[in-house]
Amino acid sequence: MTRIALEPYYLHQDQVQSLLGEQRTESALARAARRSEPEAALPYVLAAELAEALSSLGVGELARCVLEQDLRTGQVVGAELDFAFQRDRDHDAPGFKPVSFTAVLDAGEPVRVTGTFNSARTASSSATGSLAGNRRAYLIGTVINLSAAQIELRPVFIGIRSFVDDDPAGGSAPGARVYPSDISQFSAINFASPITEAEGDAVLRVPEDVVKRAFAGLIGESYVPKDWGGERSDLYTSRVFIRGRQVSAAWLFKGPGYPRAMDVKALGKNGDQIDRLFTEPAELLVLQHCHQIKPSVVGMMDAYAHDARRSRSYMIIDGADTGRILRSLGLLPVIPASLPLQHQRSGVPKQTELFHRDH
Repeated sequence: MTRIALEPYYLHQDQVQSLLGEQRTESALARAARRSEPEAALPYVLAAELAEALSSLGVGELARCVLEQDLRTGQVVGAELDFAFQRDRDHDAPGFKPVSFTAVLDAGEPVRVTGTFNSARTASSSATGSLAGNRRAYLIGTVINLSAAQIELRPVFIGIRSFVDDDPAGGSAPGARVYPSDISQFSAINFASPITEAEGDAVLRVPEDVVKRAFAGLIGESYVPKDWGGERSDLYTSRVFIRGRQVSAAWLFKGPGYPRAMDVKALGKNGDQIDRLFTEPAELLVLQHCHQIKPSVVGMMDAYAHDARRSRSYMIIDGADTGRILRSLGLLPVIPASLPLQHQRSGVPKQTELFHRDH
């Protein structure tokens, strides 16, 4: 079983207690009272209670809400971003030491995420240094201002979010990124081997359906559906093994119809192909592309996977890893790297040849 753990740098106790409700707050206060230093322990006990309650409180990921165009003022959201924190001493007042923060969220178009908090409410004196300069952090806050270009949040919590796997058997923890080398059926593939320019060019010419059937065959999935407009994924299977543990997986394949680096805009209107993929009842969500996959897409997959309302694992397979997998199956031509590019391209097999090689 995987659970969320929160380590607070900043925690607004009154607002957290309001979120938790009377019963959970009383439980947290009672636990803190049993500690040797109840006042110092209270922010950490409240953070632990908040972590346990996140899914039931309906705190969704900000990136997902932006992509789905499902964001409104007054909504409580979570966001794990690279923040720039700046102490604003010009506006100090008794009991108020403001710190402003900014971050950029890429959901197809860049959106600034801003806000201010009172650093006098840090969880401990040592936490102050963790809220200065550029730092990646997890923030839970209320949307107080909203426009197409900027979102202002009033923080309730700022700190570290971790996913703790209490299952000694291992496997894939919800929220975790799974790498192709973690897949048992890919164990014979050397993912550290280089991909030549000619092989990268060849990958761009392999039809999407051929790639899908090749992956299905390697996994051991016999049922490969035909593409249709209303699909949520291109392949669904319960036959994937992650480090020896069997899981269900939904796959989204993007082939030579988009022969360039993938950004969020490449995934349908408002990136809705990611949204549809994550509606599948699968433990692992997989995005495959024949070219580079930009960090903005990886960040969006990560945000969906970490959504407290239903966290899952995800995997990214870019053009280079696709090439390594296809090469292992004998589905890429063997081309000397010294040949001129036009001759290299002429060696790319036709679709009819791809499943008739001896290997």
